[in-house]
Amino acid sequence: MAVVFGSPSFVLEKEEKTSQEETKKYKRFLFHGGALKSSDNSAFLYAAKNVEKDYNNDGEVIRKSVDSAKTIVDLINSQKDNTIQSIDFFCHGTPIGVYFIKGTSLYNDITTKERNKNDLNSSLYIGKGLRLVWGWELSGEDKVLSDIDYSKFTNSCKIEIHGCLTAGTIPGFPFLDNFCEDLSEYLYKAGKENSVVIGHSTKANPNINGDKTKNEEQDYRHGKRKVFNNGNVILEVVKKGRITGLEIKEALNKR
Repeated sequence: MAVVFGSPSFVLEKEEKTSQEETKKYKRFLFHGGALKSSDNSAFLYAAKNVEKDYNNDGEVIRKSVDSAKTIVDLINSQKDNTIQSIDFFCHGTPIGVYFIKGTSLYNDITTKERNKNDLNSSLYIGKGLRLVWGWELSGEDKVLSDIDYSKFTNSCKIEIHGCLTAGTIPGFPFLDNFCEDLSEYLYKAGKENSVVIGHSTKANPNINGDKTKNEEQDYRHGKRKVFNNGNVILEVVKKGRITGLEIKEALNKR
């Protein structure tokens, strides 16, 4: 029997096909690495692989080892507009930035003496002022949040930072925004009104199953996390595992 154009079944199939095509256009980046210790970089890698499993075939998933903010910013800015659905950062952090040391790897440690002597700091900071105050031995591959082109993100994008304290308070400066707050404001001002940024407000670790956590189980998605939209905390969780799309949607609806 011929299918009549405009029939419910035809329209449903067309909508499903369109939805699948739109999903394929999305990109999900997982950036891991940048620590002085190879063991930390190994934990970041395992954690990235576990998050990658959760995404399945939802968009094009790109997992990449990085050792500089420049690599990250250049890659973001080279994408088409409205195509980045999510970014996960697996690296060290504080309320003022996420940290990358040039030349780090899974195989060799870099000492703080080597970092300082060779100007290897390639981190991503909130802004130029805080970078000036807290930045040390900069490599020239360091960046600030304003260097990112936020038109590349989708309206409902999610950025999650799996390192320590990026949703915490800056020591001695409780009146200043933290890294997650500022990043969420940049996204919102770029028209990404349903975007969220997720970060830890305390120290993070990969031992999701406590001291018995195996290497392949390492995951930073536990402990206290905050979800930001336009600089405001819309959700706080302490549960293990992924903060679901439904949880985020419900939190956004309650803004």
